[in-house]
Amino acid sequence: MIVFETAGISSLQDLGRRGFQNQGIGQCGAMDRLAARVANDLLGNADNAAVIEITLGGARLRIEQTQWFAITGADLQAEADGLPVELCRPIRLEAGTMLHFKQPRQGCRAYLSVQDGFRAESVLGSAATDIRAGLGGYHGRAFQRGDRLAYSPSRYPDKAVRWHTSWANPAFPETGPLPFIPGSHWSWLDEPRQEQFLDTEWQLSRHSDRMGLRLEQGLSPEQPWPVLLSSGVAFGSIQLPPDGHPIILAADRQTTGGYPLLGTVAGIAHSRLAQCRPGDRLRFVPVSAAEAVTQWRRRETHYRQWRQHMAQWWHT
Repeated sequence: MIVFETAGISSLQDLGRRGFQNQGIGQCGAMDRLAARVANDLLGNADNAAVIEITLGGARLRIEQTQWFAITGADLQAEADGLPVELCRPIRLEAGTMLHFKQPRQGCRAYLSVQDGFRAESVLGSAATDIRAGLGGYHGRAFQRGDRLAYSPSRYPDKAVRWHTSWANPAFPETGPLPFIPGSHWSWLDEPRQEQFLDTEWQLSRHSDRMGLRLEQGLSPEQPWPVLLSSGVAFGSIQLPPDGHPIILAADRQTTGGYPLLGTVAGIAHSRLAQCRPGDRLRFVPVSAAEAVTQWRRRETHYRQWRQHMAQWWHT
């Protein structure tokens, strides 16, 4: 059992609820899917085991049952009974330990996993919290002070810690412009406005959340768009509302959108996008779909090799 002394902005997530967008039910799930996967892999869990997503720190958790844990994603200066906790490695926490996530030193969202995952009822095949719909997770809401979340006893109580990994913290894989695949409405911008979009150093608004990341600068005024029907959207879709301030859709996005779609941030950059904080500055660079797939496959190949290494470690 884990008890929330303070919760900050925390929720239970997994890799999301798939196959229901045609019924108006969003995917939700972890904002930084790679960090959530790595958190589970570090403990030999299934990819889709439930984890706690902690945004911008401020959470204090009391461990009531000795177990293996792992923390990935943002560096929120995690401490166990006042001692620093290393990211991206299995850590054994004894009953009575106080785990504290402080102010972010790098990134925005950290992921706490426990061996075999936190216990949560599956709703439509997922434990992900959809706060707007009050669906899934922990009673369909974010965590609050006093909440208690169960997990199973350790399967490896005497496992010796002789472990290292070459996998870097997955929250911060790259720097530089975010690669994006131009969308069906990119050509609706004339050349000067396309250049303006690419040359602008966009600043992330404080009004950003798990639904969308709002960019504060705007494109210069545009003539009315052609008639546009709503269409499906994805994580990383860049929409352009009439005010000229782009919105990058995120995990809790709606299932369809009616604004022009300038493009979609490539999958290789989703972790970095998920770790952006208000005030961070972003730039974009166009890439082809083929190039985006090649980059993603290269990263996935490396990740899968590392994952096999971790699975072998737990079973030796």
